Amino acid sequence: MNAISTVKDFTPTKEVISLHGLGFIQLVLGGGQRMHVWHPDLPRRGCFEHSAVHNHRFAFRSRVLKGIQVNQRCDLEVVKPGTGTHLLISHNGPRSDKGGRESYPVADVNIIMREIEQYGPGQEYYMPALEYHHTPCKGIVVTIMQKMGEGTIHACSVCRRGVDFHYDFDRHQLSPEQLFAYVIDALSSET
Repeated sequence: MNAISTVKDFTPTKEVISLHGLGFIQLVLGGGQRMHVWHPDLPRRGCFEHSAVHNHRFAFRSRVLKGIQVNQRCDLEVVKPGTGTHLLISHNGPRSDKGGRESYPVADVNIIMREIEQYGPGQEYYMPALEYHHTPCKGIVVTIMQKMGEGTIHACSVCRRGVDFHYDFDRHQLSPEQLFAYVIDALSSET
């Protein structure tokens, strides 16, 4: 399979509020904007610590409302099969009944981490489409993300070799009411 291919079935999530396997809530605001809420009590995919590096098929600007947003950009080096520290996981399939995209490994890679960036309330940062990063937030963090163009190349994650990627993370495991309760808790926190 080609690691660089276009999205087969781009169906955005239909939920106004949803859980993401990277440990945050996504609240669709309209106009290409989303509120993202990280909360330490939210479930994450089982392999989160080994698979947080990812990219997006769109560019975006993110403004911090609460907490400290940590962002670390990464470069990937594609290497011979069986020699990488990580596997590149393509999110190129249709949406499953659990809300995520069907995904599969496509290449072996090594990750080169760049400097850690930190942004506080009122600050913002920009991520180009397809640039790899991860957001190792601690505590409560709330941001407004503005999409700035949609590409046709699908998104990918990176998972450490030897760790089973959590392909069937259930984005529906918490009800909308439970998710909104986390959002209210985060917005009313003293962070």
